[in-house]
Amino acid sequence: MKRLNIFLILAAAGALMAEAAACNAAGIPEVNGKTETTAEETAVTSEESDGTSDGASGEQEKIVIESDKIERAKFEFPYTSRVLTAVNVHADSESDSEVLGILDENAEVVVERNIEGWEQFSFDGKTGYVLKKYLIPDQYVAMNNQFLESPVDISWIDPSKPMIALTFDDGPKADVTNRILDSIQNNGGHVTFFMQGSRVVGENNDCVKRMVELGCELGNHTYTHNYLDTIPLEDIRTVIRQCDYMVEETVKVAPTVFRPPGGNRTAEINAKVGELGLPMIIWSVDTLDYSTKDPDNTIKVVLEQAKDGDIVLMHDTYAETATAAEYLIPALQEKGFQLVTVSEMAKAKGYDMVPGTEVYHMRG
Repeated sequence: MKRLNIFLILAAAGALMAEAAACNAAGIPEVNGKTETTAEETAVTSEESDGTSDGASGEQEKIVIESDKIERAKFEFPYTSRVLTAVNVHADSESDSEVLGILDENAEVVVERNIEGWEQFSFDGKTGYVLKKYLIPDQYVAMNNQFLESPVDISWIDPSKPMIALTFDDGPKADVTNRILDSIQNNGGHVTFFMQGSRVVGENNDCVKRMVELGCELGNHTYTHNYLDTIPLEDIRTVIRQCDYMVEETVKVAPTVFRPPGGNRTAEINAKVGELGLPMIIWSVDTLDYSTKDPDNTIKVVLEQAKDGDIVLMHDTYAETATAAEYLIPALQEKGFQLVTVSEMAKAKGYDMVPGTEVYHMRG
């Protein structure tokens, strides 16, 4: 495919992006006259950066498509960003440096420079720094989730044999998600995780990195489990892009599929999601694991109901679900199922996932 510069798309995206939705971030308390860091910032240090320093280069990333890959190009400073959650402003690009004050969620910042995972800007007449992860550029466009043609490797899948897509919502949650990933690592296969962007911090970052390493699929479940039928239509783009940004800042890969929290959707919601190039992944087997918290029931539901082409709903926020998954992953394989991601199953079965269209299963 010819090289295509999509700088104009970024400009349009910036114009369309609504102000960041509320993240329910609590105010940051004063302790002995000194401001504490946020819970998120305590868990996330400068070591989470990609180890590169843009220094005073005067440039920031834009997207360029070349061949079948999507890469980053540069655009000039300054640029505006929105604060994802209430966060401390530091006097230097170090997590233990002096705290100058607090930025409230949705505050606007004019970024002047990037340095080793931090954003530099003027704050009350001083130079301040915030971890890059907590500022989403107004012109941010996800790296790959608007392009359903993104490469999917199905060389290991036999299309003539039954397959099933196990999906996990609401995480990551390290102590649960890692147990599921351990089982995938030990038994083979892939699964799809529909993540809340606000959870992609601290030790949960390593879970997302493991998902990529093990060939699992990254899914978007909004920033803070936002029920799309309870927010203005114009805010849908924001809560989805916020999740994209948190994931992409961690693993340099953006989610490729979307599931609406609670499955809540309308024709108007679907259309808005479709504008972002995302299919609406629902499910055909609901384990009700969030309600029963009974691993035996979860196992029973899946083994009794699952058919070739099914999409199974579970949640990687409950220890009981991890217990069920540890049994189901090898048990389904013993029954002859190939454990695949949603996108792998679509490609292997020749199923067309249209942006904004609901997908329940891929049977027949």
